[in-house]
Amino acid sequence: MSDSKAGAQIKCQNCGALFTRRKQAGRRPKYCSPPCRSSAFRERHAEPAPAAPTLAEFARETERIGQAVASRARMVAQTSALPVLTWPLEPLRHSVALQRELDDFIAVAVREALARGADWDEIAAVTSVSTSSLKNRYSRAQVARAVQARSRRRPRPPSAPAALLAMQMPSEAEAKAVEDAQWDAQDALARALSYLYRSSDKPVRAIAFEAGISPSYAYRLMTGERHPSWEAVRTFTLACGNDPDDLVDLWNAADGRPAPAAAVDYHLALAQFRSALRGLHLAEARPDPARLTSELPGASNNDARVVQTLLTAQRTTPAETLSWPVTAALTAALRGSQNRISQYWQTLRDTAPRPQPRIFTQAFG
Repeated sequence: MSDSKAGAQIKCQNCGALFTRRKQAGRRPKYCSPPCRSSAFRERHAEPAPAAPTLAEFARETERIGQAVASRARMVAQTSALPVLTWPLEPLRHSVALQRELDDFIAVAVREALARGADWDEIAAVTSVSTSSLKNRYSRAQVARAVQARSRRRPRPPSAPAALLAMQMPSEAEAKAVEDAQWDAQDALARALSYLYRSSDKPVRAIAFEAGISPSYAYRLMTGERHPSWEAVRTFTLACGNDPDDLVDLWNAADGRPAPAAAVDYHLALAQFRSALRGLHLAEARPDPARLTSELPGASNNDARVVQTLLTAQRTTPAETLSWPVTAALTAALRGSQNRISQYWQTLRDTAPRPQPRIFTQAFG
């Protein structure tokens, strides 16, 4: 019987099942039911699924998300440790952001476990989720898209002249170290902005208005969901009543920018060194300098006075008297990059004025 007549058998172009043509008039049907027609339409218009990550890429992604989870957890801990006077939703917002990171971590961990030989039933037993739900929630295409979306949200890699890149390509270990340092700096910048907001005693809407940004964007800056422009950081910091210079180095590091070239002026080198340390101090919610120095190995009374002046006072101080072991210990206590701070410390030592030799009058007879 011809398929142009009613009652003819036709093969569905979506599921392959045979179905009977009901009407003779009109065009020849292609699908057996409306759901099959809709499914074929979605398949024709769907974006191609990204390639599934390799086992090594899964391992690297779990490490990256683990860093993000740790960052969110620190934000939650810092929020709960300080009184929240003007933004009662801040702990909830940080907790929701932490939950999203954990969800992504579980998704990638599930696919990594499958790639390593685990089966769906074993994963279901660990997660207490049915096998069918796991397959729907963590399909290869869904997790690959989530990994791709996360890669677009990461800080952009540091820029370098093309000639320099052509001369010396960074090794995998060096590239990983740069990326990790950039993540740490972005985390520190968000924590510093969050602390400035909470210590300002202003509603977030007032700060956003003064900074010329929306309240939702201000929230994202303080939770680390967005890497801000310097202008946004500057106006936000001014609206909170703080000196934007304290955040210059944190922002540069989060943006992937290297430490500035060696300063030739002592006062500029001192200002850069002081600014870098004060930014780290802000990110840690300004712990008591006296307590910090009391825990530094080998710190003298003079070191304690210098550190306190650097972190709290507005005037400059002869910070070049700090030894590198004390400076390195202080940087570690503030969870900063010792490689970055060492450049500022060395420049400060190199540009410090040399003491003039003292000549006594007795030498002339």
